Amino acid sequence: MGNPAGDKRKLKEKRRMRQEQRLGPGTYLPKEDRAQLQAEIKAGEAAVKAANEAKAKQKAAAKPAEAK
Repeated sequence: MGNPAGDKRKLKEKRRMRQEQRLGPGTYLPKEDRAQLQAEIKAGEAAVKAANEAKAKQKAAAKPAEAK
């Protein structure tokens, strides 16, 4: 047996994790908070994508210079 309150908490946590996995991050949050969280995630993903593209361009520019 265990603490019934702890068991309920664990079940709720598992439910939230399943919802988040199925519906996206912040599913269990209120609508305003969810929209803000998803906007921050998109901004972060865009920053990472831009950094990767810049890195790829820099690598591509350096490659022909090495060949000469």
